[in-house]
Amino acid sequence: MQSKLKRELGDCLSFVELGCGVKSPAVEFTKNIFAVGIDAHLPSLLANKKSGYFKDYVLADLTHLPLKNNCFDCVAAFDVIEHLTKRQAKILIESMEKISKKKIIILTPNGFNSKCHLEDDSHLQIHRCGWTMDELSKRGYVVFGIDGARRLRGEQALATIKPQIVGSLLSRLSDPFVFRCPSTAFALLCIKNKPKNQN
Repeated sequence: MQSKLKRELGDCLSFVELGCGVKSPAVEFTKNIFAVGIDAHLPSLLANKKSGYFKDYVLADLTHLPLKNNCFDCVAAFDVIEHLTKRQAKILIESMEKISKKKIIILTPNGFNSKCHLEDDSHLQIHRCGWTMDELSKRGYVVFGIDGARRLRGEQALATIKPQIVGSLLSRLSDPFVFRCPSTAFALLCIKNKPKNQN
């Protein structure tokens, strides 16, 4: 996924991550561009700010974003839409598409993945919906599979085959296959490039 993110962000001068949490998977590619992190959970936002991953930070409810249309080249949400209801997630995706000048990047589990363990007791971490490759493809996203085969990972993407080290290795070995066959993957990396005439 890292090499794909690097390519996708290569032509972007501004980037906003919605639900940035404590650390972003894109931080190493946003050091030289104007990057903003937005989150609704203050402790996560403060931890991210302490590490200095973004140039600016905003505490905001993702269902009511304080952003104008076409204000960032790239708008991303990594492991976010599954934490909203389906209706809220659809509204967020529509907002992302309006805010973006060039592209939208979404990372989400493939289908519904229940989450019982909350790392910091935040109710925002509960999974409330699931998305499939077909649903996101119909919205105009090019979808890639990541994090190995779906059958090899469970809650929190932990390997289902024991011992963990063997399960994780098998999952990693399946990465090249699921990248091109996302319906079999544990997670979906979804990218939508906006036509230039839509800006």
